[in-house]
Amino acid sequence: MTTDYSQVSDTAKRVEHLVEPRILEYLESIHPVLAGMPAETPFTIADYGAADGANSSRLFGNSIGYIRKVHPQRRIRLVYVDIADPAPFNRFWAQSHLAEMENIEAQYIRRSFYEPLGSAGSVHIGFSSTSLHWLDTKTISAGFFRHPACIQANQLSGYDRRKFVEKWKSDWRSFFRERSRELVGGGMLWLANLTSFGGDQWPASPGYNNLRDICRTLYDEGCISREELDNIFIPDYFATPEEMRNLVEEDAIRQHFSLKYMDTMTVPCAYFSRACGSLHDAGQRHRLAHSLARVVRAWSESSLRVGLSPGHAGLVDEIYKRLEDRFYEVPQGLPYQYCLMGLVKEV
Repeated sequence: MTTDYSQVSDTAKRVEHLVEPRILEYLESIHPVLAGMPAETPFTIADYGAADGANSSRLFGNSIGYIRKVHPQRRIRLVYVDIADPAPFNRFWAQSHLAEMENIEAQYIRRSFYEPLGSAGSVHIGFSSTSLHWLDTKTISAGFFRHPACIQANQLSGYDRRKFVEKWKSDWRSFFRERSRELVGGGMLWLANLTSFGGDQWPASPGYNNLRDICRTLYDEGCISREELDNIFIPDYFATPEEMRNLVEEDAIRQHFSLKYMDTMTVPCAYFSRACGSLHDAGQRHRLAHSLARVVRAWSESSLRVGLSPGHAGLVDEIYKRLEDRFYEVPQGLPYQYCLMGLVKEV
């Protein structure tokens, strides 16, 4: 993720409004637990795949507000987990309204959310939004993520896609295994998962498909080598809701978690929705294209840099300039399809 990810994630932020009522409903259901917790025990909320922490701040703030109505002096511990450099989080936290609240402690843990936090049975609410489609690149060789024609698993079909589906399953099993150790009995795990509805109905597909076509064009023009074209690959996979349900109902997960809530929905592209009525205006069209290209760059640039040779690092700006031109010529929204899941840790 780029350092300005939270500044270009308007569509992703909308999921907070969908999850919040469910989390508040859960907090109401454990009212006696909140009231009876020992004073020295903090109520811990973990954000898995937190980026810089900004996207979940409103949701966490409202959750803390409810907890404080039950127990005004309740200690709150917020744990943010991500592989990103902590500097953006530190900047966010220094200006956050959460930091101004009493009895609030925050910790940024720089590691993959597939790995353990290292504190068993201490998390009361686990939350992850727009993160679990990323595959764990640490547990597989770099050569796994390459393809001669496509740059993302959902662009593939049949045999080519199968190995990424199996990788996704393995990673999710690891995720649930670690969360089962960290959550307290009766704790809640909330997941806002980007999902595929089948066919070309998968999140931000115009962004991925345009990048694929741009890379192919650069190869045809002799700007990048065949090796680079093969190596440019974004290591994520958008599973279908059916795949998600089947996995969490496996015995190894079901013995620890009970699926309480599952729903699917589409969140329209925030940028396209604001501009779609004025695309006849060249200035508005340029601003939309710039915003869309910047959004795509936020989550794809690091993968492109991995695939390009050091001598071609300067092509990154050219790629996103061409992406902006494509969005100007054919404006397309970047809607997000979500599968919202709520699971309770067995006592």
